[in-house]
Amino acid sequence: MASRIANVFARNTRALSSAAAESVRAPIQVFGIEGRYAHALYSASTKAGSAELIEEQLNAFQGAIGSVAGLKEYLSLPVCSREEKKATLAGAFSEAGMDPLINNMISVMLDNKRANKISSVVRAFGTIMAAQRGEVPCKVTSAAPLSEANVETLKESLGKFLKGNEKLLLETATDESLIGGMVVEIGDKRVDMSTATKIKKLKASLALPL
Repeated sequence: MASRIANVFARNTRALSSAAAESVRAPIQVFGIEGRYAHALYSASTKAGSAELIEEQLNAFQGAIGSVAGLKEYLSLPVCSREEKKATLAGAFSEAGMDPLINNMISVMLDNKRANKISSVVRAFGTIMAAQRGEVPCKVTSAAPLSEANVETLKESLGKFLKGNEKLLLETATDESLIGGMVVEIGDKRVDMSTATKIKKLKASLALPL
């Protein structure tokens, strides 16, 4: 699937008219439909030397989807034809100076009725680019906001699991339903140390027959 999408990019983009070689291997594997599109875009953009620019422009497009009233709904609206949507976006992308690869990818996604996956593809592409820079995203969710001292302690502790060329990107969030403790998500791993989960496990244990 990814190679097929990459071939579509190559056929429709002058800059890649001679790019018929094998796909460029990404530094990390992202699974799912969004991963297939993201890997194809990464391969094509890396060959063109525009991966960083495309990441920046994709993030801008994602911001527009979230801020421009009606844009998200328009992309998935069945009463508007795919050709109309592609023409509208092509005009907007051209006016904004967006890389042609982005327009090609969105067009392919519209043809394949995958408009609802655009935001997921943007995130997947960002994950690949972050891995290329050696960045390791980590999200820590706690029942109450963490103090600066706690955040620094977390960074120090989590940093011990990184390789020499990796950089921790720590994001914190709060969720009162956790009651206490925290949930740590780093890379593809998830560690639940919340009080809510401990209580749930305790209740399950007490429900077992003696």
